[in-house]
Amino acid sequence: MMRGSARRMLVAGVSAMALAVPVGTLAAYAVGVTDVQANNPQVAGSTGSNTSALFPTNKQNEPSIAVNPVDPQLLVAGANDEQQQPACGPGTVRGSEASPSDCSFFPGVGTDGVYTSSDGGLTWTNRGLLDDQSTWNHDFVSDGDPTIAYGPKPDGHGGFSYDGTRVYYASLMSYRPGSSPYKGGFGYNEFQIVTHSDDNGVTWSTPVVVNRDNPITFNDKNALGVDTNPTSPYFGRVYVSWTAFRGAGYGNEPIMVSFSTDGADTWSSPKQLSPAGNNVTGNGRQGSAIAVTPDGSIMVAFEQGFNQVVAISHDGGVRWSRPIILGPVTDIPDPIPGANFRTDSFLSLAADPSDSTGQTAYAAWVSSTGATTTGAASADLVVYQTKDGGSRWSLVATPYSGTTSSGFPFFQGLGVAPNGRVDLGWQSLTATDPGSFGTGNAVIDSWYSESGDGGTTWSTPLRVSAASSDPAASAQNNLARQFWGDYNTLVSNESGAWFIYTDSRNGVGCRAVDAYQQALVDGTSTVKPAPRSDCSPDAAGRQFGNTDVYVSLIPAPSP
Repeated sequence: MMRGSARRMLVAGVSAMALAVPVGTLAAYAVGVTDVQANNPQVAGSTGSNTSALFPTNKQNEPSIAVNPVDPQLLVAGANDEQQQPACGPGTVRGSEASPSDCSFFPGVGTDGVYTSSDGGLTWTNRGLLDDQSTWNHDFVSDGDPTIAYGPKPDGHGGFSYDGTRVYYASLMSYRPGSSPYKGGFGYNEFQIVTHSDDNGVTWSTPVVVNRDNPITFNDKNALGVDTNPTSPYFGRVYVSWTAFRGAGYGNEPIMVSFSTDGADTWSSPKQLSPAGNNVTGNGRQGSAIAVTPDGSIMVAFEQGFNQVVAISHDGGVRWSRPIILGPVTDIPDPIPGANFRTDSFLSLAADPSDSTGQTAYAAWVSSTGATTTGAASADLVVYQTKDGGSRWSLVATPYSGTTSSGFPFFQGLGVAPNGRVDLGWQSLTATDPGSFGTGNAVIDSWYSESGDGGTTWSTPLRVSAASSDPAASAQNNLARQFWGDYNTLVSNESGAWFIYTDSRNGVGCRAVDAYQQALVDGTSTVKPAPRSDCSPDAAGRQFGNTDVYVSLIPAPSP
């Protein structure tokens, strides 16, 4: 195994054509830029599963990624991963009497995937699911929405040290069927858990429940942050935020936050950061994001009605400000014209580690700008900045504006390197016919831009996906819509950025599913298709429903 500067050079500037990597796992298309399938092979331990796995076994989305702050050759990623879900229809898991069109999530099968890299993200190993760990509490089943972050390791004396690192994985969890204390073993909605690894994602601790307030609250849309600055008074503290969808109809949805001072072994009582009520004025709140500044302050930002807002704590998460308006947002269309997957305008948030005072941070999101004169839907990818610790924010740039004809932006990721460089990744959808959807009607590509002057100017957007994706190759498990998840993620360091995203280049659409989805939109009678008989692989062996998670490695620009 290569060490030191020789390995860093591979990340920084060598064409993938020169690397001894199995065919199909790595693609090069610009000097120094590569993209790699992180969930490789698609089913852990099954070398042929990239083409043999059937829907929904072949479905991954909503990826998160983190880089080791001591050794950037080590990365950990995760995603909603259905690699252990059974294929649609009758079989040994669903049973011989299962409907051929039954592709539902099977009870008791987890969905938190883990992938690791030890060479700077050039190659990846699929580690399977968190549920596969010998330490897993088997009263529980993992339910996705992963967020991953690195920090220092507990030193055994009540503090933390970079003599080692600890990586945290926050996600949703529910009771395994028959294990719940409610409704005869079958009641309880989602709750938040955190597990950690001290060996860079190879093995994981027993999951610790962050909150479990009552059996009808649906806790969702979590975020994770760690205080990584040794000079901070709260060095090593871990934070988790989420939305608590309360009540039988989920009419209340406050943002909650909790923290841990002992490496995620125990957690504080949750604090509520926002009002709970949701009404016709549009004050619903979702999509929280966390940034920890170098001085130890914590920002939790989220969408609230027609604004992105942020709550701030300066005492390690004990007390919080009221939500401060960060900037306006108009949700992008759901779906984006030309496709049929659900969307959102959730923001990304990152503090500037080069500002030791903790005053500088950035936020990015995509806001709809309506329709153009030609009728194409349009949106702006905007970046906001604060230089006073979050009290005031201003729009500093719109790095990309696009339409459904030129490339409609969505699902961005944001990072700030230790030298202050701001990295931004996003995906865009281009439609042939915005008034329709289905196989071959739209393509999705992944893009990147960076700013070296505090967000004022940005590099020309660079396409960082070597192949385009067809959103019609994706699907919800009930087949009613396409499915792309809710977010992508980007992480930065001095050598560059890693952007991880949902990708269907290895999948293919299905005309029977297209027709079924169109009939649902039209309100006409229809028969639900059976993917195993109605959806065939193409000549290249690509299967319907196959969505992977890909990582684009983008080297830092030359000084």
